[in-house]
Amino acid sequence: MRKRVSLKTVTIIDILEAINKDYGDITAVQIREKDGTFRKISYVELGRRTVDVSSNLIKWGIVQNDRIAIYSENRPEWSVALFGIICAAAIVVPIDIKLSETEVQFILSNSQARCIFVSEKYLNIVDKIKPSLPDLKYIIAIDNNERQDVVKLKDLKLVSEENKNRPIHEEDTALIIYTSGTTGVAKGVELTYRNLMFQVRSLSEIVHYKIQEQFLSILPLNHTLELTGGLIAPLYAGGCITYCDSLKPTHMLSLMQQTHTRMVICVPLVIKMLYDGVMDKVDKMPAYKRKMFNRLLNLSKWLLNYNIRIGRLLFFELHKQFGSKLCGFVSGGAPLDKEIEINFSALGFWVLQGYGLTETSPAIAVNTFETYRFGSVGKPLLGVEVKILKENSSSNDGEIITRGDHVMKGYFQNPGQTAEVIKEGWLHTGDIGRLDNDGFLYITGRIRNLIVLGAGKKVFPEEVEQVISRSPFIKEICVLAKIATKGLRKGCEEVYAVVVPNLDLFEESEKKDKNAIKNKINSEIARLVTNLAEYKRVIDFEIWADELPKTASRKIKRKVIADIITSASHCENKEI
Repeated sequence: MRKRVSLKTVTIIDILEAINKDYGDITAVQIREKDGTFRKISYVELGRRTVDVSSNLIKWGIVQNDRIAIYSENRPEWSVALFGIICAAAIVVPIDIKLSETEVQFILSNSQARCIFVSEKYLNIVDKIKPSLPDLKYIIAIDNNERQDVVKLKDLKLVSEENKNRPIHEEDTALIIYTSGTTGVAKGVELTYRNLMFQVRSLSEIVHYKIQEQFLSILPLNHTLELTGGLIAPLYAGGCITYCDSLKPTHMLSLMQQTHTRMVICVPLVIKMLYDGVMDKVDKMPAYKRKMFNRLLNLSKWLLNYNIRIGRLLFFELHKQFGSKLCGFVSGGAPLDKEIEINFSALGFWVLQGYGLTETSPAIAVNTFETYRFGSVGKPLLGVEVKILKENSSSNDGEIITRGDHVMKGYFQNPGQTAEVIKEGWLHTGDIGRLDNDGFLYITGRIRNLIVLGAGKKVFPEEVEQVISRSPFIKEICVLAKIATKGLRKGCEEVYAVVVPNLDLFEESEKKDKNAIKNKINSEIARLVTNLAEYKRVIDFEIWADELPKTASRKIKRKVIADIITSASHCENKEI
């Protein structure tokens, strides 16, 4: 094995060379097939197939900075496409598979993508929109598609040693990631290799990736944190990445057990589902076992106050269900309930909560194994500057602004919108937060989400969501403003909620009864909102049968939900 380059100076070229030369036949990426076997790509194969792709792109006339899209679910071939595009010095445009046909068309048109790597599941969408995309010249099927009219990834072979790659530099644009439009039209966030490698170095110092360690990939690869911390950083260290194609806890636990997963990058929803699953099993224990479990949990929680962690020892049987090797989770994308964070930590799992944006590639701050505070998103990464813009000197909270090598190059071909958020080098996040005396960052809300009541009181929906989501009967919740149509509040904003129930915990008879479901949720909300000031309490709510619409980073699309609940027909389509 070659001598490794220091993380302080590692470049994307070092990453590519490590993949090509350092780890040989060790498995780099894999996915479990329906028959239970794993389809694997080793490091040597990943390196070979990378140059197969790049040499063909160069042969087809793809030039530096041409945009090339990847439109596929997570799978080993995704990384082949990614590194092949990088080696050709083109720009990667990852597309969220949950976007609508219209949104996919917009991204391909706006980016002027010349080529797209696409899985069979989404090939028909590309077929439908291709006539409206004059720049799109090449379609590469990344799986075993039998169509004769498309190029197949598996058939690409090295064209020539002389034209297998191009030089790339840290200021070059590496990715254009389109925000999924939580508040409007999607914008293309341009991230450079400097941005990417800053994140890879920072996350590597925090997570301590090691050779042949197992990582479970849950978030979509168009999510920047998954791309940097869940793919590039583990590959540089020689880790093995397993792709998980389902968020069902049973499926995730099965893969953790089979691969002996060490670390998972995820969103709070995943942690909540796993935690609720654990506690549901505890509730079904015989009384004496349940009592013993809770005593041990309380003991472990008390010891956390002294930075003593004995959860792995006390709950070793539980850890077997997670594969015995699971250290913990890096969590981002949304607020994590502090009670769940503490309890999961007491059970012996690290929960490294962090904060960032696509525009910051993505991490701004994160808790670490060495520097940790419950309820916070950690301290800013080394080299990241953070300030709080307060409305007045007596306020603790204000808008979070940041600058450093993590801040994007700008919005693609949109200098006006870039100038709106980057001012004198500082990126204005639109998030509200505070820094404590020790430098830990706390997120308290988002400027655009603020609910302003008729009496002038202000409510951050994230605070209300955090309290109500503690109910195991609530799978998801979105709190937002709704205009009152009657009474004293008519014409004013009031606190409203959209709730997705966790039907797995309802009795069979209740699942079929809309009123029973709503009554149960109503009683849960009534029980929990007593912990909130009266003006922050939910006035009314409705039940949704489906998963709430989300962005690629698993943030709830509040504007989409707000538009739906104000439409006349939404009840027919979304309510249970």
